[in-house]
Amino acid sequence: MPKENLGPGRCVHCLKEVEEREPDHVFPKSWYPDSTPPDLEKWQMPSCKLCNRDYGKLEEDFLSKVGLCLDPHDTASASIVQKALRSLKPAAARNPRDAQHRLGRGKRILAQALQGHQIPDHGVFPGLGDRWPEIPGERTAILIPKKTFERITEKIVRGIFFVEDGIFIEPPYTIDCYALPEEGITPWTAALGRWGKVYAREPGIVVRRAVAHEDGVSSLFEITFWKQFKTYASVSKQA
Repeated sequence: MPKENLGPGRCVHCLKEVEEREPDHVFPKSWYPDSTPPDLEKWQMPSCKLCNRDYGKLEEDFLSKVGLCLDPHDTASASIVQKALRSLKPAAARNPRDAQHRLGRGKRILAQALQGHQIPDHGVFPGLGDRWPEIPGERTAILIPKKTFERITEKIVRGIFFVEDGIFIEPPYTIDCYALPEEGITPWTAALGRWGKVYAREPGIVVRRAVAHEDGVSSLFEITFWKQFKTYASVSKQA
């Protein structure tokens, strides 16, 4: 089914003026858990076709990997785990070509994964650590590029600014993304708790944003995914 044409204008992602734009979900539509209220409004923003396709591939790959790291028993993430597993099953494919695609994706993830004592004691994304640490010999670590977390976070930051304020994040402002351990985020969460506003599409995503009154753009973000892990971002003006 063809996507709705939003007409000419700027793409939120690449900031280019294009003749045709499509609606792009700030938080991907397929990432909303089955426990999401059916009448929940899902944020959307305008994207050029190229950026929309590019993010679609990135989000599909990310879900296949991160879904394997979530708690399968939590209602916020149980259906996401099932989606990730189905995305790797040839038997769930729409056609033979899709079956080969799923098989290949599963093989690539397993080939890159670390097993048992191969897993280092560093580099684990906060919130996505061991689910069952008492059985170290059976552990599997799924490798997810740092850049993927950063691009997903940046997309959500751009989306919130567009949906809430109609603002495009563009030079001289830049977005920086972080993975912060719980013990190192007190100043960050203190600022968000005092000045932040909450944007929730629970149980899939909750965003907290604190924006500087001076320019209305400089800001701090905390993004919680499926009640399992968080990413952080800042928007700042470069000299």
